[in-house]
Amino acid sequence: MIQIVIIKVEDSGCFWGRIPHGFSDLAENENQYERLEAKMNQLYHRSHEELEEIKLPVLEQGQICAIYCHELRCWCRAVLESLVPSGNSYLAECFLVDHAKHILVKAKDVRRAVDTFWKLPYRAKKFNLFGIQPMTLNFNVCEEKAIIGPAKRWDSAAIQYFQKLSQESQTAEAKLKDFAGDTIAVQLYLTLKDEKVCLNDDLVAKMFAHYISPKKQNLAESQTSSALCRKKETPVKNNVDYKTLALWSEILEGSTIEEQSQGFSGQESDVQCQQGQERNVSCEHMSKQTSKTPSLSHHPTSAEPLQAIFLSEMHSDEKMRLLQFLNPDPFNTKRVLHPQQPSLKIAFDRWSGVLVHAVNKLTPCSSMEFAPISLDLKKELCKKNISPDVVQSYCWPAISRGCDLVAVSRQGDDPLLYIPPLLTFLQFPSVYSFQPKRNLPSAIIVCPGQKKAHFVCQVLSDLTKFSQRFNLSLVLVGQDPEESKKIKLVKGCDVVVTTPHSLVRVLKTHCLFFIRLGHLVLDTVDVLFDKAMDEVTTILQCFREATNVPERLSTPQQLIAVGKQWRKEMEILVKESHSDPYVVIAAMEEAALYGNVHQIVQLCLDHEKTSQLLTILDFTSEVVQKTVILANCAEEVDHLCKALDSNSNFCIKAHEGRSLSQIMEQWNNKFSPGTHVILVTTDECLQALGITDATNVIHYSFPSSQEIFGTRLCCMVDNFKNLIIEESTLRTQSIIIMSDKNAPQIVSFLQYLERTEAKIPTELYKFISNLNDKDDNCYDKSLCKYLKAYGICRDIKTCASRHKIHPNMDKPRRLSDKKCLPSRGYVEIIPTWVSNASIYYGRIIHHRNKWENPPVSLEDDYLTLLKDMAEYYMDENHQKPVEQLKLFALYALQEKMYCRVQLMALPPQDQSTVLSNAEVKYIDSGQTGRVMQKQLLELPAKFQLLPAQIVEFIVSKVKPIDHEKDWNPQVSRFIKQKISNKSLEAKIVLALGNTLWLHPVVHLSKLPDLKTTILDYNIRSEIMNSGFGADNVRHIERVQALCREAGFDVPDEDSSQEELSYGKDLECAILENDGNYHSVIISEFYTPECFYLQAIANQEKLRALEDEINQQATEKQDHIPSSYMPIVGDICLAFCTTKKRWRRVKIMSADYSNNNCHVLFVDFGSYSWISINKIQPLMKAALALPFQAICCSLFGVERVGKNWNPEIKELIWTTFQTKELQAKVIEQSRNESTNSEYYHVDLQDPTNGCFITLSECIISRGCGRGTPAARNQLFPEEALANGQRNSILCLCSSLYALLGDEHSSSLRISLVEELKNLVLHHPAEGLSESGCLRYLCRLLRFLSTPKEQADVIVAMTHKAKTQVQDYNEINEERGIYVLVSLLQGTANSELQESVCIALGILGKSTDLYSSFTDANALKLLCDLLKMPVQNNIWQAVIEALAELLSSNRFCEEVENQQIVSHLCAKIHQSSEDKVLENILRVLCHLTGRAETVNLMLANGLELTINSFHPEIKWHQKDDHLVLNIKLQNVTRHSCRFDHCKVIFSASVDAKLYMADLELQGSILEGKCSCIIKNAEPVITLFKEERGTWSSLLKLKNPNVTFDFNYFEEMPDDGTLPIFTDMRSKGHPLVLEPIVDEWNSLTNDYDSSEEDY
Repeated sequence: MIQIVIIKVEDSGCFWGRIPHGFSDLAENENQYERLEAKMNQLYHRSHEELEEIKLPVLEQGQICAIYCHELRCWCRAVLESLVPSGNSYLAECFLVDHAKHILVKAKDVRRAVDTFWKLPYRAKKFNLFGIQPMTLNFNVCEEKAIIGPAKRWDSAAIQYFQKLSQESQTAEAKLKDFAGDTIAVQLYLTLKDEKVCLNDDLVAKMFAHYISPKKQNLAESQTSSALCRKKETPVKNNVDYKTLALWSEILEGSTIEEQSQGFSGQESDVQCQQGQERNVSCEHMSKQTSKTPSLSHHPTSAEPLQAIFLSEMHSDEKMRLLQFLNPDPFNTKRVLHPQQPSLKIAFDRWSGVLVHAVNKLTPCSSMEFAPISLDLKKELCKKNISPDVVQSYCWPAISRGCDLVAVSRQGDDPLLYIPPLLTFLQFPSVYSFQPKRNLPSAIIVCPGQKKAHFVCQVLSDLTKFSQRFNLSLVLVGQDPEESKKIKLVKGCDVVVTTPHSLVRVLKTHCLFFIRLGHLVLDTVDVLFDKAMDEVTTILQCFREATNVPERLSTPQQLIAVGKQWRKEMEILVKESHSDPYVVIAAMEEAALYGNVHQIVQLCLDHEKTSQLLTILDFTSEVVQKTVILANCAEEVDHLCKALDSNSNFCIKAHEGRSLSQIMEQWNNKFSPGTHVILVTTDECLQALGITDATNVIHYSFPSSQEIFGTRLCCMVDNFKNLIIEESTLRTQSIIIMSDKNAPQIVSFLQYLERTEAKIPTELYKFISNLNDKDDNCYDKSLCKYLKAYGICRDIKTCASRHKIHPNMDKPRRLSDKKCLPSRGYVEIIPTWVSNASIYYGRIIHHRNKWENPPVSLEDDYLTLLKDMAEYYMDENHQKPVEQLKLFALYALQEKMYCRVQLMALPPQDQSTVLSNAEVKYIDSGQTGRVMQKQLLELPAKFQLLPAQIVEFIVSKVKPIDHEKDWNPQVSRFIKQKISNKSLEAKIVLALGNTLWLHPVVHLSKLPDLKTTILDYNIRSEIMNSGFGADNVRHIERVQALCREAGFDVPDEDSSQEELSYGKDLECAILENDGNYHSVIISEFYTPECFYLQAIANQEKLRALEDEINQQATEKQDHIPSSYMPIVGDICLAFCTTKKRWRRVKIMSADYSNNNCHVLFVDFGSYSWISINKIQPLMKAALALPFQAICCSLFGVERVGKNWNPEIKELIWTTFQTKELQAKVIEQSRNESTNSEYYHVDLQDPTNGCFITLSECIISRGCGRGTPAARNQLFPEEALANGQRNSILCLCSSLYALLGDEHSSSLRISLVEELKNLVLHHPAEGLSESGCLRYLCRLLRFLSTPKEQADVIVAMTHKAKTQVQDYNEINEERGIYVLVSLLQGTANSELQESVCIALGILGKSTDLYSSFTDANALKLLCDLLKMPVQNNIWQAVIEALAELLSSNRFCEEVENQQIVSHLCAKIHQSSEDKVLENILRVLCHLTGRAETVNLMLANGLELTINSFHPEIKWHQKDDHLVLNIKLQNVTRHSCRFDHCKVIFSASVDAKLYMADLELQGSILEGKCSCIIKNAEPVITLFKEERGTWSSLLKLKNPNVTFDFNYFEEMPDDGTLPIFTDMRSKGHPLVLEPIVDEWNSLTNDYDSSEEDY
């Protein structure tokens, strides 16, 4: 920092000072200035009247001179600034350059400056405060409010505060920051009472100023400084080739900031790319960005040393001040734009997302105050709360300067982008003074459609309503040539709004229409190029020819194009521009498209993304490549960096927590050619880094929105292609790595990628096509109005309506209980409301099937309704208004007659309840309106029964011209006047829902005298004759194709096509109606009433035929004639895209406009749309096998309600797809539409022997109900004995009849309860019935409620216990399978317990053992035991297992399920004797394996059941031990030997015995054995070392004793094993009581060995 002496403070933006010392180049040498002052005084104090050479003969502004200052009492150097008249002479106002003073002296006292005195620099230097801009309290006249905001001049309080601090300060220091002209920008530090204060920050903290970017200060400081600090001449424009440039100062005078050319690069392209929001960036990074300020303009003489020092100072590191961010913003910073400092070619700022390419860069208008528009428009816009947004702030100055503009933004369809500055431009008549005096427009606005043209006209009219007179014409011309010749414009027309097709028609008849044209506006230019490319090209050519003449050089020649998307065709607008082109793009993804960024899509699995990334980076280049890889989070960044480092890539890691300044230093290093620099970062860090020179962007993580996608591409902005300056740039590319998890997100990006001409994988199109099919199946949406009106929707990708027809939603509705909307014949209608030229709403008066038939009235019910309503409301008591209104309710309204209305919207709550208006819809006439609430009367329910009588009528085969979506209001008004409330005759060609398609529609007049009828007019012809209607021949054909696709029986209109000769002779496969079941598979399933089967017997033949067909079709594919066109009814070959095979198909319908056919795969029964390119003529070999798709319906089930449950298809596919089923034909008939047999079949699934029928599956899921025929077959009425109505059979039959009915649940519950009580409490009544178990089993298969199932199981179980001889009925009806299926598919505890109990009871019967095995009942019970279920459930499971395991055939199967540990655990969970007994019974049956015994011991079972420890007697020899187990009749036993342990288990009479013996010594387990000897187990243990053991066990066991029968065999010198060896060592023997493991003392009577 340098020390300065403040001489004078004029305002905070300008003060004067001296630099006494500190820097040799800047600091003054006081002695030199003292000598200079002495020499000047010596020279000029002489008698200078005699020195003519020092006099100035002529005084000029800016002249250097010498004057005498009486205040300083010396001669001073000065600059003459102005001359002021004073009486008979003049006073000269001079500025003392060494003292910073302005003084007035007499003109005759001014002396010539001697050159010697001007060699020293000026002692006083001019300073300003760096990086701040003044603020003050501004009063907005338009908005009538005061706000704190930016100002042009410093507030007086700020100046006084600065002066006060400078006077009180002890020292002043400054840090040099910038240099512009003769002004030094500094950061000023004042020392006040030993405290140093930064004045720049202090002014911001006190809201006298706010921070501003360096560039804006450089360009605008001279404008915002006070007049005392700068005296400058008003610029004079003498040589202006275009009046547009001269106009600029006129527009901005008094309302905007003057544009200066200083500081701009005159011939160099500037690019501003700014981010749309403020971000918290690290201090070091912001300092680094600030330090990149480019070279400033050169200034002569004394400024050169200062410039050098300033440039050297700019290399030091700077810390960004955070005061502006900590202090709340006193104004809306989003509206204050901060232009970037000038750069060599590309400027990157972080304030708004805008890319600007221009030859002469303009400063954007920051607010309405600085907007380059007239004051009238400002006021009008402020009234509408409109202020310039980011895009408008760039576009308005460019348009006001007369530049050609191409603007692209997300608001590109907003006419306010160009209208305000264009209107301001047109309000200066002097600009157009050289143009021909004709009544032709000066500006033409071309809109993409007539609807947008009307909107633009409305906006123009609203903005100019209260301003000066402005003449506007809307030109919409039809196809009538005479109409374009008779076109008339308003007198003095300034602007014409039109469409491209209308303008081309006008140009054909008016060749001089562009003679005065100075401004051509292309509104929504991307849509114009898309829909009217040829017309726009013609308009542009005519505009160039009209303006490219010498006479037009001094007049405006401006082209304005605004849109929402960038298209490649728009490049011509920039390249062929004659004036300064200005490109503004506010959407960065569109900027990337403009900049020719190459887009690449890579598909891979999610776990393969990293390897895919390494493959992408494996390339070499001759130039430096900088690649940015975007990841989701810091963890993903670290993961990618490790992968890249392992692959030897130079990688920079950037995420939160890392120093951004170090990262940027690495990124900005100079690299040798061929180096590949990789930066891995996240979206947040990328925005903070501000990178603009990348060459590649890899989207490792998929962008969540297009805005984020554009922000990523912004880091390559330096390398974007510039259409204004043709120069070579590095190739840029954006690579999107898309995994299977990102596929759904690509839908929104697909249209953008298609515009980039990127290669998109076909798999992606298939996925999106499936998504679109799902969207079209959302039948709750209304059918698209454009599809109905014209047969096609041009915006199908973005349209929110439905584009497929649904059989139920779109079937013709009913007009009354007895009358339905007619679908054929002729009708007489009365249109009551005309929506547009071809769509009307009205009532049907008469209908007749044929023209010659007498008409039948369809409005009798409506007329009766009107009569009854009139009679009802004659009573005054019925005319009271409704107090409480409800939305969408029906009410009565009295007008000319009483009518029915529906309340659509209520008024706001702050309005009066009775007198306020409510919006209603007239349901019998179609129109809407607003009425007072007090007019709405209560409508009785009897008047609401009749459906709405309004019907929609569509005039067919006509559409708007020029590919318009909506009709021109002119022709709509014409048709409305012609047909409203008039009777029309029409022929019905199609009927869907509440809509009738009519053709023709005519008005007939009856001549009573002549008894004849004449045709007045045809509506379609009237529309065509207006010039705004075009023929739409395929209208009905397209809608009918959609109807056929939905299954409607719609005949082809005017169809003369016939099937080929062999089409009717081909046979279809059949099912034999012989009462037997045949093996089939389901090939396609729609509903139980329509599905297709294939016979298993023909599968091999079909595969062989398909192989042959595919071989020949592949060879023949390239030889198909291009003229081949399949017709409806043809049998052809079509390529199935899902199976990648050629298959036989039948053409059901054709859409030749889209090159598609709707086909039926005759071997599979599926329908699909196939491209005509994928269809071949049928070859002769393909007729060798009948069509294999057999059309069937399911026996025994019918739908509940009007439609089948949509869950049925998913249920059938997931359960029975690819399974071999058994089908038996019940009935068959002939299907005339397909010319094939139609079968009514019973379909069963024989898997695992359960034979589940499909009808049972559907009924049990509640998706259907049984038919009467099926009920009689399952529960025959003739089996009822003596007509009993309360028998089991009768109750079962009644329950079956109620299945599927949602409203009969309570009745079913009561019937099931009655059935249960009948079996449990009145068994005698049911004993006489035969087959009761059979009927109960049948009923159980169809029930779906757990409570009902449980009750029936209880009844069936009880019946089975009382009628053991009827167990065979359970086998025949697969009762065990049913129970197992219920147990497997339910989580209901009550049902689970009932099934387990039933299985236990039925398990006692040996007749059912095979059913238990086949149904895997034991495995399911064991699995249930392993689950955490309730106590009652596992107890029932164990009881069932105990019964089933009584048979040895089940033991091995249960042992394999490994349930022993679970059984042991259950012992601890229950204390009930019955439960413990069942557990032990099961364990007794499972002790045949050693593994089972080990599990029992491992779970501590021996501690739990000690009463079953066997008695053991033992004795020993020198080398072995013998253990006699005192058990008789052992059924199973097991023994395991260990080094020091023996485990024995055995079962005797359903009791389990176990012994876990820990031995005193070691044994040889390999030699030990356990055998049965004399009916008792005998264990032999061989000792590891010979000798006598003192005891057998380490711990005492009361059940183990020494066998004294072998006492005599002991050696004489040996001791008894019951004594220790202590006796032989001479120690006294002390017998102490021993505590056993049961915590009791052993007494003298214990029979254990230790007693001795």
